[in-house]
Amino acid sequence: MDPQHLQSLLGFLSLGCSGLPVAALPSQDPEVEHVRPIRQGDDEAHAYPVPILPGREYDPGLSAPDDLLGRPWGSRLASHDELLAALRSWAEASPRATIETYGRTYEGRPLVRMVITTKENHARLASILADHERLFDPRGLSEREGTEIAMRVPAVAWMGYSIHGDETSGADAAPLVAYHLIACRDSEVSELLEDVVVVLDPCLNPDGRERMRAMVQWNSGYRSNLDHESLQRGRWPFGRGNHYLFDMNRDWMAGVCPETRGRWSVLREYHPQLFVDAHEMGALDTFLFYPQSKPQNPELPATLIEWQSRFADDAGEAFDAHGWGYYTREWADAWYPGYSDAWGSLTGAIGMLYEQAGGGGQPLERASGEVVSYRESVHHQFTASLANLRTLGANRVAVLRDYVAHRRGNVDPEREWAGRAFAFLDTNPARTERFLRILLAQGIEVLRTEAEVEVSDVVTTLGERLESETLPAGAYLVPALQPQGSLVRAYLGFDPRIDDETVEDERGRLERGEGSRLYDVTAWDLGRQFDLDGRWCTVGAGARSQVSDVPERAGALVGGDVERPYAWAVDAGDDRSLRFAARALELGLAVHASDEEFAVRVLDGRAERRIELPRGSLILRRHENPEDVDALVQRVAAEAGARVWATPTGRGTEDDPDLGGGHFHLLARPRVALVSGNPVSASDFGHIWHMLDVELGMQVSLLEARGIGGYDLRRYNVIVIPPARGIGALLEPVAEDIAAWVRGGGTLVACGSAAAGLTGEELGLTSVVLRRDALDELDAYAASARRANRARTIEVDHADLWGEEPPAQELPRQETGEETGEETPGQETEAGGAAGAPSAEAGAGDSDADDEEPARRDAWQRRFMPAGVILRGIVDQHSWLTAGVRADELPVPFGGSSVLLSHGSVPVRLASGDRLRLGGLLWPEARERLADSAWLTREGMGHGQVVLFAAPPAYRGSYLGTARMLGNAVVLGPGLGADPPVGR
Repeated sequence: MDPQHLQSLLGFLSLGCSGLPVAALPSQDPEVEHVRPIRQGDDEAHAYPVPILPGREYDPGLSAPDDLLGRPWGSRLASHDELLAALRSWAEASPRATIETYGRTYEGRPLVRMVITTKENHARLASILADHERLFDPRGLSEREGTEIAMRVPAVAWMGYSIHGDETSGADAAPLVAYHLIACRDSEVSELLEDVVVVLDPCLNPDGRERMRAMVQWNSGYRSNLDHESLQRGRWPFGRGNHYLFDMNRDWMAGVCPETRGRWSVLREYHPQLFVDAHEMGALDTFLFYPQSKPQNPELPATLIEWQSRFADDAGEAFDAHGWGYYTREWADAWYPGYSDAWGSLTGAIGMLYEQAGGGGQPLERASGEVVSYRESVHHQFTASLANLRTLGANRVAVLRDYVAHRRGNVDPEREWAGRAFAFLDTNPARTERFLRILLAQGIEVLRTEAEVEVSDVVTTLGERLESETLPAGAYLVPALQPQGSLVRAYLGFDPRIDDETVEDERGRLERGEGSRLYDVTAWDLGRQFDLDGRWCTVGAGARSQVSDVPERAGALVGGDVERPYAWAVDAGDDRSLRFAARALELGLAVHASDEEFAVRVLDGRAERRIELPRGSLILRRHENPEDVDALVQRVAAEAGARVWATPTGRGTEDDPDLGGGHFHLLARPRVALVSGNPVSASDFGHIWHMLDVELGMQVSLLEARGIGGYDLRRYNVIVIPPARGIGALLEPVAEDIAAWVRGGGTLVACGSAAAGLTGEELGLTSVVLRRDALDELDAYAASARRANRARTIEVDHADLWGEEPPAQELPRQETGEETGEETPGQETEAGGAAGAPSAEAGAGDSDADDEEPARRDAWQRRFMPAGVILRGIVDQHSWLTAGVRADELPVPFGGSSVLLSHGSVPVRLASGDRLRLGGLLWPEARERLADSAWLTREGMGHGQVVLFAAPPAYRGSYLGTARMLGNAVVLGPGLGADPPVGR
């Protein structure tokens, strides 16, 4: 018996039949009080009497699920160890199944795949997978060969359960599905397994499941609580996310989580035609499965909805036989490509979603008074799974033919995308390497130019259009037409448009006050999210090579052969510079950051090179650091993977500043606290926590939001508050203490709804205001925005300045709209529209808007604020917060109704109305409210500062362009924006 199997069996023994640890079982000592163990899951009063497994003959050599659990399987939450132990015991005893570990979670739990098919198919599995690889990449595959493969090869079904750890019934159904397929001796099952290879992933989120399972145990009592809202069903942060609370059902595009990356490897090996994703939804609902509702991503297979309808017909028939409630198409749309089933469908599979009403592993009472046991919920998941597998087996050849037709379409040279590619330059090595790994891990092909290449019909990530451009050697190309072309176009396409019918329906719903029907963000684009120097273009001839892998980058010390370098420099253009700074400061090194571009001299062999470095780059001077600084710099470079330049002199080159001057500012070691718990958004908290802990390698203290007044805040010099609705009211009793902490040198960072919550006079923490609270002052804020926009391009009339010519006569105010920097209401600025000024398109559906009282008009406009769009941000390149931002503009995420206005420092401001939208559904009313507003603000307060982000900058772990500025606030802020005491 292998050690892993032994460990799983020991897990069974440690839990016992009651689901409690052995230590909690009644003592056999007669002198100790006998305590009846609390029963988990369904109690006797709500036991589900219907047998889940059909009354058929099962292999007596395999332990039945109920015997392994010690009670009916599905009547309580099984632990992850119990799930795996059951699957492993069956795989060891049956030729129909094999099981392998394909990855590990952050907490070390194994992720497994079980492959179930006939003994004969297992024997020829390598040949089957080779045939599927030919269908997956049909280049050179003739029509006849494709048909022959479809006729002879089994289809593949990937069955994935409970990617949200607190949506538990799917994972408890998975072993029942496995046992039925492995142990049932009926001819129906054996024939099904001749036609289908089942790849079963029983628990997509073990860490989240175990967190949820522990909560259920903590809050259980002797009486079952049927209230769907009670704490018996969990509390913050619940079990939805993985260890870092990522919603992994939104991670398939960016692959931030190791669980996602592991699943990519499985799916690239097996290439499924059916892709099942089993979830739970609101507790008072019934059961939803596809077909999907509109809108639908244009890159999905043309036959997808037709097949989903066929699968739904058969599943509905199976549910009808039991008299269960279910429905389709009402709310689960097909627009966002980052879901689990979306990934499967984009690769050509039939993506099927299950949404069972969530019970939290316990019975619950619906609004009708019906009590649904947990085991019945598990039965629903089991029944849907078997129904879909039967449909796949019965339609195997037709499904495979449509699958290969979709794959052929991805490489069809007659398609409109022919010759097009997403091209990008290596402007930030850390992002380039991460981006390449994401693409390659999903089977997306990437090329690299070996020489200059001419491209035409260019559209950049910021919407600039060029007739032609020359790409340098070393540029990367991602062809639109390739086997994974649907993923390429879905992930990297700049601005897909929702169909007109859905847009009109959405508009009507919003005008009627019914709320949005769109289920997730309406804009995404990995190139923009990474802030790559990218463009879509038609590529001409030129030498290029295929990128096959991206080696892990080791830290490098360049110029280290100098006996005693004067200083070391680190390039801020690489995101790893922040990791370097954080680790160096933790080790006690003196690190400086520059406030302008500079250059260092480096000896490369005998030759001297001039290395230009951007604003925000780091300097460590020998004379300020300990004797072992050489070894420490090498150590930090290795840990951070950063490239470090050693220079023998502090003398600048040409007009560059000398390294010992005032353009280099001493950093202070960050001591970081991250606010958590209710009312903080768990997923947004997780994104920031992951960034600080995993990406930057920082020590982070987690503080409970509701108890923040009880902490000694002097221990920290940075406090980060993730999005949190209602945080203002929560902080109001301790606002004076927090303000005193800021004035003493603290850096307070708030994101999204938390930033909105910090505004207002009640807290006294910032002069930034919400637009809705400043409707009588919009003209003044518009003037501030105009001055900021004008300051980006300085033009001086030197003749007028020195009096060599008479000044131009001032025009009347009504013609220029200008007087002492103010502007008339509604006037457009030079940049195309002032903040708060109505545009010609504003007020659609509201013809009397111009005459309406401002508060009512603003309330009406808030109905149309976006759920998730990508907007154009205007960057202040003189702010330390924007160090490492490559250009004067960058894409930023936005969602929600809170709009920030500021007269102070705005390192990133949203663009004017006509240039604002880069991607997603942005109604004119929302555009008017957002134009020229503040996206990132910074205000000094005493010796400290307050930094506000209008939207979550580390959203879903994939907005690296904006996350960089959050990293700057945390790592650089205590030294650059705040004023630490001298003589630490």
